[in-house]
Amino acid sequence: MTHTFGVGDVSLDTKVNELNTLSEDNEHFIKLFQNEFNVNMESFSYYEYFEEDEFILLSVLKRIFPMIRKKKKPLKVKHLLSVIRNGKWFDP
Repeated sequence: MTHTFGVGDVSLDTKVNELNTLSEDNEHFIKLFQNEFNVNMESFSYYEYFEEDEFILLSVLKRIFPMIRKKKKPLKVKHLLSVIRNGKWFDP
């Protein structure tokens, strides 16, 4: 997580998709995760967990006023570990 998001203090309950990161970083993380752990992510529905690309002003407003963000499914580290053990994505 430090390499992609600059976050070092991570626990099993850390929600990867609530780290206030940019969509480019999120996409990069998912690709790294898939490649590093040889995980099949075909059934992973990115937009159920992460925000869509948006204008910078809208992105800033959503960070200032989190209540205007759409609620996304949580993506916890402990689930990602289960996905690695399974070898392919499955919904929590």
